[in-house]
Parts: sequence; C-alpha cells; structure tokens
Amino acid sequence: MTRNSYYSLPPLSIVHDTGEHMSKTSSPRIRAGVRVRLAAFTLLAGALLLTAGSPAVAASTININPGNVPTTAAQFTQNCDPNLGGGPFANEDVWVFNLPGNPQTSGTFQSITATFSTPTGTVTRTIPTDPNSAIVNNTGTSKAWIRLPAGWTLTGATAVISGTADFFVLTHTCAASNPRVNPKLVLTKTGTPATGVRAGDTVVYTYTVTNQSTGTNAPITTITVTDNTVTGITCQDTSLAQGESTTCTGTYTVTKADVANGKIVNIARATGLFGQQTVPSNEATFTVTARPAPPKQASLSIDKKARVESDCREKCENDGYAAKGDKIFYTYRVTNTGTVAITNVTVEDPTAGPVVCNSTTLARGTSTDCHAVKPHVVTSADVKAGKVVNRAHATGTFDGREVVSDPVTVTVCIRHGKYDDRHDGKHDGKHDGKDEPKLPVTGDDSTGILAVGGGLLAAGALLLGASRIRRQAAIRL
Repeated sequence: MTRNSYYSLPPLSIVHDTGEHMSKTSSPRIRAGVRVRLAAFTLLAGALLLTAGSPAVAASTININPGNVPTTAAQFTQNCDPNLGGGPFANEDVWVFNLPGNPQTSGTFQSITATFSTPTGTVTRTIPTDPNSAIVNNTGTSKAWIRLPAGWTLTGATAVISGTADFFVLTHTCAASNPRVNPKLVLTKTGTPATGVRAGDTVVYTYTVTNQSTGTNAPITTITVTDNTVTGITCQDTSLAQGESTTCTGTYTVTKADVANGKIVNIARATGLFGQQTVPSNEATFTVTARPAPPKQASLSIDKKARVESDCREKCENDGYAAKGDKIFYTYRVTNTGTVAITNVTVEDPTAGPVVCNSTTLARGTSTDCHAVKPHVVTSADVKAGKVVNRAHATGTFDGREVVSDPVTVTVCIRHGKYDDRHDGKHDGKHDGKDEPKLPVTGDDSTGILAVGGGLLAAGALLLGASRIRRQAAIRL
C-alpha cells in the first residue's frame, strides 16, 4: 500500500431507488456514514496543506574537525570500503568524510570543498562535482569520498549541509597500495638590494628550500645550497620532513666587472640525502641590476687671496692698498672638482714664487690649503704700474696625465695710483739700481732770489721810517 492509498476513502454507495429504497438512504445510519467520510477527507486535506506550507531547512556551511588536519592518507586510519571509494589503488589515495549524527537532525552532505598541499602547490577539490567522488546517504549517516593522487596532504575542508551539525570529520582513508616514492627538493632565491648596486656594495641572497616529496614520509637530510658566485651559504635547518621548508642566506660583494656588465645573474642549487640517494633541487636564478659607473672626470679648481702687510702700519692709510716696500702674502685653496682622486697637487705662481700645500693627494670633493713660501715686496715698478697683478693655477696627476685648473688672478692696487716722487719716498742721493734717479735741475732758482730781495726791501723801509722820525724830533728841539 502506498502513502497515497493509505489516506484513500472507500467509495460512497448512494441508492437511487424510489419508495422504500429512498427511505433507506435517508436513514440516520446512512447520514452518519457520510459525515465520517467527510471528516476523514478534511483531515487529509489539512495534513497535505500543512506539509506543503512548511518551510525547508536552510543549508549551512561547517568546517572539518581541526584535529583531523593536516594529514596524508598514509598517516590516517585505514579502511578500504568498497561502498566508499574502494581501493587500495596504485598511486591513488581514497579520502572518506562523515557527518556524525541522525540525518534527520544533523543533516546530509550537499557538497564538500577540501584543500590539499601538493608538490606543485595548493589545490582544492569538490565532492561530488570532481571526478572519482560521491556523496553516500544510505549507510546510516551522510558520507562522502574522493580518490586523489597519492601523497597529497589534507590541510582543511568545509561542507555545505542540510541540517544543524556543527562540524564533520575525516573518518578514514585508503592509502595507495604501491605509492610511487618521489623525494623532491624545490629551491627559490631572492637578492637584496635587487637594483642600482655599485662596485663595493653587498647583496644579501636568501634561499628557500622545501621538501616536496611524494609517496613517502621519510625526511631529506644533509641539505646544502651552492651558488656559482656566492660562497659561505648557511641554512637554518639541514633536515626537512615532507612539506617543511628552511631558509638559507649568503652575501656577495659587487665588483667593477659586474657594474660594467650591468647586472649580476647567478645560479644556485640545493642538494640533500634521501637515505643514501642524493636529491638535487631545481636550479634557481636571480638577477640584480647594477647602476652604471659615472664617467671619470679629473678636474681641479683654485681660489686665491692676497694679504698686504705694511711696515708703516700706524702712519699709512688703512685702506687695503699697497705701497712701495709693503709685503703681499698669497694663499690658495685647491679643490678636486672631479670624480677621481688626483695626486701630485701643486700650485704654480710665477710672481709669488715657490708654493707649498698641506696635502698633495685629493680625493674627489676634497680640498687643500697652500701658501707662497715668500711674500712679494712691492717695488717702484709696481708703484709706477699702479697695481700688482698675480696669476696662478693648480696642477695634479691622474692616470699618468697632467690635470690643470683654470687660472685665477688677484690684483692688489697701489695707494694713490701710479708712482709719484712727492708721495712715494724722495731719494736720499743714493741709487740702488731699482728706484728711479732724481731728474737733473735746469735753469735759475728764482724763488730764492725773490725771497732775499723782499727782505732787503723791508729792511730799507724800516730804516727810512726811522730816519724821518729822528729828523722830526730834531726840528722840534
């Protein structure tokens, strides 16, 4: 009997005879039977309406029991159930998940999304949409299974269910019958700084070594990293279990050849031991770009000052000018304005004579102070010229070639301009060969004669006046 036949009603018998038969159909007994049938039909219709109007249970997403992950199939409880994926299979693992509890309350699986760590990276698989997977709901609780390559590691999973369960579990696995053992090391490499390095800079290389073996849980030991340009590489760990990683570091000093090449490209490889078997990693490369060296420039600049020192400091004007016999002291500052070191730095000054410098080797951007050994003494020729003009330049050596600065000129003016005998020291009758001789005297000296004549005239006038006074006095007497 079906669910629908369980709620079916017996057919109604209605008598259509006349007379006495009609009296039978209208009897109280018949009317009571009709009411019973109507009541049953009403109850059935109400039940169907309530069932149709009840809301469906909303789906929810739950996580796998965190105690079940991470794990490989070979590390978990083994059960190769033919109703749940079967097995064992060569080089394939079967994973079986369970939703504990009564399906009427806990619910059933609608889908499972599982995350695995694999030798090529992280992958996700979905049950039941991926191949070789299914959901099974006829074994007491809701279960799901999937068949995957051997050696993968389950790292997490979520499930969409129809019930109210809080979590689900990995119930068992069926590991591969004869998994292919594949010990494997993977190496990656970076360098810091990666751009703009110059000769003498230090590049720090970082290497990451990962054990991505499959089909085995045995570790890889005695791990080392070699690099065709970097030496002295050290690793934090030298033994790695399946899925583990370690970091190694090494340093390299940039050379002029690297800069000339414009970049540094080096190759590294990790190796380890799987039992007695040597396991090499992939080759890892990294490129560091170099900053081109600036063009070599050898150049010098010179600055010059003059200081006047006078013997008549208290009598002469304090105006910074020079006079005959004054001393002029010259000082210089030579600066390396190029990009390379310059040696044998000197100052050439024909007027001042020999010059000495504090340093004769200048790195780029540095300076040295120099001074003339002897001061220049102002001569009559300088006075006559009205100024002392001094010109100097610096020289040095780079790579066997002479480096010459632009010349610098300092002019010291002579007080009161050109040479004047009235101002610049009259001669004492001696000629030293340097000063100009006095000009010879020509013609009469009328000034002296006029002076004498004036005196005689004055005396005569006084005598004449006195004689007149005496005469007047004599006449009165």
